[in-house]
Amino acid sequence: MTRKTKAEAEVTRQAILDSAELVFISKGVARASLEEIARTAQVTRGAVYWHFQNKPDVFNAMLERVRLPISELVDPTANAQTGDLSALRNLCVYALRMLVEDERYFRVYKILFHHTESELGLRLQDEMAQEAIDTLTRFFSNHPPHPSLTARQAARSLHTQMLGIYFDWLRNPDAYDLSAEAECLVDTLFRGLCPENEPFLKNKETP
Repeated sequence: MTRKTKAEAEVTRQAILDSAELVFISKGVARASLEEIARTAQVTRGAVYWHFQNKPDVFNAMLERVRLPISELVDPTANAQTGDLSALRNLCVYALRMLVEDERYFRVYKILFHHTESELGLRLQDEMAQEAIDTLTRFFSNHPPHPSLTARQAARSLHTQMLGIYFDWLRNPDAYDLSAEAECLVDTLFRGLCPENEPFLKNKETP
């Protein structure tokens, strides 16, 4: 049997992750098995273990495929708009619209918030929340929020309010048109966080 090329191996890896999304959203993370993921991907269980150590590893890799580059906003070598409130605002609008417009993005976050009754899912939610709050704290340290808020408080406020929109809309996507209302929802959040910098809201271009 010939050894797979790197390109072929990557195709198999992506197929496994695609199948993991389908199995996780159908059965929930706790009840899903690597065997079922392998069957759905039409590969052997050995192929799954070649690419991933265990189910948590699969789940984490699935999440990595939809992570937004928030860290670039606080890395001066990565983004020319570092410290720019409009860049963060636009990224938030983009994230909400992605839930509506990108099937993978929708599935993965639906799994994360509504199909992770296991300890694994809750632990990863906590880790992602901490990472996001730490990153946003660094951002607001360079761009002071409302005088009554510390950078950490502003970071926690923005994160929890965005999280609430994600959780609520994913629970019932037919409740309202999130894509159409994304700008209004995000601008309302930013007016509370940075009222003295409201002129940045005039920049309506999203990524």
